[in-house]
Amino acid sequence: MEKAFLVGINRGKKEISLDSLEELAMLSKTAGALNIGQVLKNIKKIDPAYYITKGMADELKEVIQSHNADIVLFDVDLSPAQERNLADYFEVNVLDRTRVILDIFATHAKTAEGKLQVELALLQYILPRLKGSADMLSRTGAGIGTRGPGETKLETDRRKVRLKIKHIKDKLELTKKTRSLQRARREKQRLDTVTLVGYTNSGKTTLLQALTHSKEQGEDKLFATLGTKMESIYDKNGGKKVIVSDTVGFIQNLPLFLIESFKSTLEEAVFSSLLVHIVDPMQNEAIVKAEEVIKILEKIGAGENKIITVLNKIDLISKERAAYLQNKFEQITGGAVVPVSAKNHINLDLLKDSIFKSLLL
Repeated sequence: MEKAFLVGINRGKKEISLDSLEELAMLSKTAGALNIGQVLKNIKKIDPAYYITKGMADELKEVIQSHNADIVLFDVDLSPAQERNLADYFEVNVLDRTRVILDIFATHAKTAEGKLQVELALLQYILPRLKGSADMLSRTGAGIGTRGPGETKLETDRRKVRLKIKHIKDKLELTKKTRSLQRARREKQRLDTVTLVGYTNSGKTTLLQALTHSKEQGEDKLFATLGTKMESIYDKNGGKKVIVSDTVGFIQNLPLFLIESFKSTLEEAVFSSLLVHIVDPMQNEAIVKAEEVIKILEKIGAGENKIITVLNKIDLISKERAAYLQNKFEQITGGAVVPVSAKNHINLDLLKDSIFKSLLL
């Protein structure tokens, strides 16, 4: 297990930076690393060579060596040059937040479509980093940052990489056409679709299982779901049928190219009759994270869709906190807010009623 040292960067509100650093720690753990230390650095201006100042780099080098770290993870997006310079200076592999996310995606992709989407994202990320990346990868063996296509598999010729990217995009376009045909069939049968969206690890898969009685089990991991899973629910009379789908979770600062790579999967949300946004009120900065989800929905063209907000794990918070959040999300979305516990099956019938009622409007 690799020993990871985490570096957070504060350029604004310290509490948000700390929360983001905590999120990086969860990402690192999900990727299989042992977190041995972390630090939050305050900077006013980004250094083009190292991102942080040379003085900060000197301080960090001592700390990293004293912790005997194998890898340093930065909670920001580094340029290829900054990654190389920091890795050379620290004499250990250095990765940014996006690369850690991509590593998790590469591990969790199970379907053919999911693997294609992850490979596309990895290739788009690695393309500008080809120069010097062989040396960087040689430092870390088989750890974080080496999963997916990798340097040895993808060739260092940029032209060949671009051709590979085009080839994968063409394959995903065929998948997109298949989804369009499936949607057309559902529309012909007058089947409504509901898409579960939310921050990663908010309980979407657990809610899908609870609503539909499927065997799909949620995991306490970030990005446990990458593909699209579909199940059916029926109204209380057992008559009207609705298709419910679960998609990839979102996260703060999710890179635009990653959203683009998963467009064929996220398209389910765009064309959905109704979005069900699951919020975990136990997460730090729950409102900020929910607003991040709404921003991403707007980016992919689903911002105008009808939406129900689900406050999950309602049994774990006070009535006062629940009332505050319910009022807050009614103001933010203008839609219904339903408190539930997916794990303990609290208010699931209330949520079903709200779903079918919203679909009739």
